[in-house]
Amino acid sequence: MLNFPIRMIERDSVYLRAFDIARLLRTSKAYDALYLGVAEIEDAELLTVDRGMSDAAAQLGIPATFVE
Repeated sequence: MLNFPIRMIERDSVYLRAFDIARLLRTSKAYDALYLGVAEIEDAELLTVDRGMSDAAAQLGIPATFVE
């Protein structure tokens, strides 16, 4: 994972979508919703070690890989 390219996403729409996702999932974890929002908006796969995040991505139709 250390070789993955990292870039900043600076789109105001991410924050609005993250708020919608948090409301849909009934969670107060803003950082989870932001990761999901970025993956959705960037049409990217979410790579996570968090089973809950993986499940939330599946619920939203966002491709995700759960790494154990």
